Amino acid sequence: MANGKPKTRNRGDFRRMDARRQFSERRNSLRRRLFEHAHPGSVLIWCGFYAVILVILLAGAAAMPWHLNQYVEQDIVARVDFEVEDPVRTEQERQVAASQAPDVYVRNAALLVQIRNRLNEALALAGATDGDVGALTEQLAAAGWVLDEPSAKALLDHASDDERSAAFEQLVNRLIDELSQRRLVNRPDPHVRPETPRTSILRPADPEHGDGMEVLTSQLRYVEDTRAVRQIADDTANRVMPEPLRAPVAELITASILGLPSTDASPPAAVAGGEAEPVWRYSPEATLAAVQQARADVETYRVRYEQGAVLVRGASGTVLSAAELDVLRREHQAYLEAARADPDLWRERFLSQAGLAVILLLVTAGLGIYTLRYQHRILQKPARTLGLTALLTLIVLCSRLTMAVPEFSVGFVVMAGLLLTIAYNPRFAFGAVGMLALLVVLATGRNLGLFFILMASGTTSIFWLRDVRSRSRIIAVGLAAAAAALLSSLAVGLYEGQNLKYIFEHAAAATGSAIFAGFLVQGFLPHFEKLFGIATSMTLLEWCDASRPLLRLLAQQAPGTYSHALVLSQICDDAAESIGGNGLLARVGALYHDIGKITKPDYFVENQEARMSRHDRLSPTMSLLVITGHVKDGLELARAYGLPRVLHQFILEHHGTTVVRYFHHVASEAAARTSTGRHDREVAESEFRYPGPKPRSRESAILMLADGCEGAVRALDEATAGRIESTVHQVVMARLSDGQFDDCDITLRELHIIEGSIVKSLAAIHHGRIKYPKAKASADAERAAEPAAPKSSGETPAMAEQSEVAGKSGKADRPADTQPSSEVARSQ
Repeated sequence: MANGKPKTRNRGDFRRMDARRQFSERRNSLRRRLFEHAHPGSVLIWCGFYAVILVILLAGAAAMPWHLNQYVEQDIVARVDFEVEDPVRTEQERQVAASQAPDVYVRNAALLVQIRNRLNEALALAGATDGDVGALTEQLAAAGWVLDEPSAKALLDHASDDERSAAFEQLVNRLIDELSQRRLVNRPDPHVRPETPRTSILRPADPEHGDGMEVLTSQLRYVEDTRAVRQIADDTANRVMPEPLRAPVAELITASILGLPSTDASPPAAVAGGEAEPVWRYSPEATLAAVQQARADVETYRVRYEQGAVLVRGASGTVLSAAELDVLRREHQAYLEAARADPDLWRERFLSQAGLAVILLLVTAGLGIYTLRYQHRILQKPARTLGLTALLTLIVLCSRLTMAVPEFSVGFVVMAGLLLTIAYNPRFAFGAVGMLALLVVLATGRNLGLFFILMASGTTSIFWLRDVRSRSRIIAVGLAAAAAALLSSLAVGLYEGQNLKYIFEHAAAATGSAIFAGFLVQGFLPHFEKLFGIATSMTLLEWCDASRPLLRLLAQQAPGTYSHALVLSQICDDAAESIGGNGLLARVGALYHDIGKITKPDYFVENQEARMSRHDRLSPTMSLLVITGHVKDGLELARAYGLPRVLHQFILEHHGTTVVRYFHHVASEAAARTSTGRHDREVAESEFRYPGPKPRSRESAILMLADGCEGAVRALDEATAGRIESTVHQVVMARLSDGQFDDCDITLRELHIIEGSIVKSLAAIHHGRIKYPKAKASADAERAAEPAAPKSSGETPAMAEQSEVAGKSGKADRPADTQPSSEVARSQ
């Protein structure tokens, strides 16, 4: 109040007040839904989901924004100093070192030992002949060594006493030493090493004697050259041996090296065949080891880049090559390493990660609120929450591991879209896939182009799936998602101005991953159904098969109940389809809803054949236990035969908490009456109600209505279209007024549509037939056989008898909860 006058409010003030009130109501509504529909364990699991995703995004190296064959419009400069290996230059240096590595030859000790033994053998023969030149010549000839007379005398002279024998042994040692210094080798194998090195190494057989000597390859002589062998033999013999023994010793050396008999004094100019024995034998193993060592000794060639150096020149048409991409990858690693040590870089990276954490918090919180709004039953059970978060975490982790080719994540998102659609519904799957696409973009470090590809392929997989009624359906949906991924990838690549090779490579990766996702989901689907307790249409169709053991048992033990279930299955299917529900689920649920009657089939009117009802000998309370017990028995049979859990609700909820009104009426009649004609006490309806629960889905609500209406119409004396419509309306209104649909998200408009569908189905089942005329004699005989009974109701005797049996049995399982009050009165 200002100046004694009340303050006036304009229209803007009222608008702001109304906005604040609406915001407060929405906040309170959200808070109320959170506490009512979210289990505390589910909230903790969701917080853990945020923490795990944050760790996945922060762990490892940040994603590099460059890819192979990508266009570069601007220069890319180094952010820090770094070095990068030059593999091409390094390999060139190693090839040069390998070509310069020496060939390795090992001393042929066997040849030297052979020559030494032959000379010692000749000396021993000379000492055994007692100076007889002829005898020595003959014995040496038999040993394969031909000596002339001067040579034989010189040998005898050396064997005449010990001193001369010792001198001869010294000559032999000198001869072997001299021969071992000769560079006579065999040619190396060209398959082991095609090039000829500049140097070679002559290595002793025993490593303890040294590493050998390095010589020029041009100084080597080869055993394939017999003239060189002869020259080496003559020169060695001339240097060591006395004149008479020079020629035979040279021939002995030549024959030992070339593998010829010692009597062959004139070997051919070149050895065409045979095994020659060089003084130094080529070793392929040692040579390869030397080559490998030479390559290993070459240090890796590195190129140093300073901060600010241009790594890739950006220009129109510049495409990143593999070598340039390696340089950028090494610069990125060096930057991340420097960020841990440099305070400025560390602060910059910390702020970036903090921003990422906030964005991730908003995304995960939004996904949680969306789940609370459209699928709050997930948050009601921690097991469901854990399953959903585990699936999303696995998708993000796989996308993070394959971020080098981010288009692979298209397959992961398509897989998530298919599974969420199967497990829940397309609306929830669409929102969840949208949030998941944001998480994948954050995990791979890509731009909105990848988000568009993920949403295009994921949305296609969600809204094309519809119903899984065949094994090829998921494959077809995967192909459709692949087509969407292909088109969106091409569009994004063209929009970003990338070259065609880059576009087609990434489009092929996205397409292939989407196709693979379809096949993977197809193979994993049975295990997914068991894990999440769901059943696809394909599984439901399998349970519709009449050869299923449970259905066959129902048909054998309770044929009336089986016929009733068949009728209800078609009625429920049509009613569910009329309101956009799952008709197949309603049909299969109707087939199995009364399987509990298998245990006591004779207590239910549709299975009774005799006029006497078993309930006539039971009290109303005992009959109530038998009737309501078929729900519990049915659930036990469902678990024993492995019935999908989604069908258990139809067994539990098809009666809800309705009153077994017939036995409640019988119990009230049996109570003692006072003199005034009133009941002594009123029997409470709560004592004769089914245990429930009430229907929690539209399909189970449809089954409850169809079950009640079918029983009530079957009890009619004459099921005309008008009476059927009136009876169905009474049953629907009775269930509605009894609060049986309080836990179900069904609307009054849908109830009206369901009522019309049930009336149409029941009218088709109870349609009239034309009575065909008969011969006069046959008609007269039938009239004479008919008993005298009132026919105003149009009932035949057989129909009257059936009505009487139904009245005595009280329709057993549904007199109270399926018949209108007028029909109950008539059955009394």
